[in-house]
Amino acid sequence: MSNPELDRSTPEKTLHALEEAYRNGDFELALRCRNFEHEAELIQQHLRPAGAAPPAGPRGELADALQRQWRQARPPDFLGVVTQVVAVEHFAGRFFTVTQNIRNADGRTFPQRTFMSHAEDGWAVLCPVPAYEPPQETKPWWVFWR
Repeated sequence: MSNPELDRSTPEKTLHALEEAYRNGDFELALRCRNFEHEAELIQQHLRPAGAAPPAGPRGELADALQRQWRQARPPDFLGVVTQVVAVEHFAGRFFTVTQNIRNADGRTFPQRTFMSHAEDGWAVLCPVPAYEPPQETKPWWVFWR
């Protein structure tokens, strides 16, 4: 690892580094916890509806657009927030979903799933928006022929 201040050897260390970077307003450190190339790959190969065409344009353009969007977004407020990684599950290829238990400053607790990737240089946070299961189409109990 080139910089001892950033340890991305585990999902938990990487997520905690990102949270601490947000708490301290260190957006360059936060950027180093992300990987927009991997995020673009995840979106193009795995997160589109079945049968839908991949987003237009090369992966690099999508990665650049994702990074621009991230830079323009208001950073999350992690003051008083405590997190704990409780599960790491393989999703596809180099991609994983990581489940955390979150406790907000007001004491509310909830689970959150986040996409991450793993490569030789360590773990990276992708799509820090929670990773949810695709919605299941619910049918009334009496609809059995569809």
